[in-house]
Amino acid sequence: MANAASEGRTFNEFAYLRTIGLLESDVQRAETETERFGPRLSDLADAMAVRRASASTMLTKLEKEGLVERKHSRLDARTQHIRLTDEGKVAVRDGLKLYERSASQLLAAIGDHQADILALSAGRAAKRAREARRAGPPAAPSQG
Repeated sequence: MANAASEGRTFNEFAYLRTIGLLESDVQRAETETERFGPRLSDLADAMAVRRASASTMLTKLEKEGLVERKHSRLDARTQHIRLTDEGKVAVRDGLKLYERSASQLLAAIGDHQADILALSAGRAAKRAREARRAGPPAAPSQG
């Protein structure tokens, strides 16, 4: 079975592919008759908390590898839509299998008590990250 390392993919590349897959699921639930391709570049940049230029650079690389495809919107030529190719879907599936196997090995190695502590800590960190995203960037200090 192929894995991210054997395919030469980085964690960051996998994170982009996985996020595109998740966004595609959201778009499919909310799609209209006129737009049936996939999430927009701006959706991906927002979800990854990066600038559009950074997301576009990564997409160019993933597109060259045949993992994603981009298409201009029929409604607005300035808008790019993205979707995983079949090869990209396989890469996500294989990456998730690798993650699950690695997580199982880690949890088996650390024991139940430490696994519970890890899960609690991860849950708290995720909650803080969600709260910080909702709050937006911190306000600039006032000059006075």
